[in-house]
Amino acid sequence: LNLKKDGGAEMFKKYFVHTPFVIAKFPLHKKIKKDLLNQIDKSKGSPFKNKKGHMNDNLDKTDWPLSDNFKRPWVKKYGSVIGNFLTEQAMHLGFTQIDLSRLWYQQYKKGQTHGWHEHARNYTGVYYLEFPKNSEPTQFLAPQNLHQSFSLKAQEGDILIFPSFIIHRSAPMKINKRKTIISWNI
Repeated sequence: LNLKKDGGAEMFKKYFVHTPFVIAKFPLHKKIKKDLLNQIDKSKGSPFKNKKGHMNDNLDKTDWPLSDNFKRPWVKKYGSVIGNFLTEQAMHLGFTQIDLSRLWYQQYKKGQTHGWHEHARNYTGVYYLEFPKNSEPTQFLAPQNLHQSFSLKAQEGDILIFPSFIIHRSAPMKINKRKTIISWNI
């Protein structure tokens, strides 16, 4: 972008590049699901509501405010297991290692949502730990057209990694079951 002395744009070129998403089955899902949910049920989480500006967040329980504390019991037990798998998946993005800076869970019940937002860092993601049938996966806004949304097919036990700048949300739960995800920034 070249700027004129008066601040106006002399030349502006727009480039669209593909950005990678990774979706993979977490091979230890069935082995750890029950105990991990039990650890989360016993953890120090709290409801989260945010109605400021464009936000419309309503979560049943989350430990996001503690996301940089890796001494929480569930994180001490399963953080490295999840982190090791994320490191393996990062190789598909061209990286040889990751820096897992934050790790947290979120739980939703019918009617609850986490509104449109983006994250810091390079990549973020979702582990669909408890994902009832007919739940909607994470929704994204297309970077080249913020009026166009899309989602990737996801099932319980899937891990999804995507660029942190992609605006995304957890759509309102339409069914009367609980959904539990684990999220991170890397």
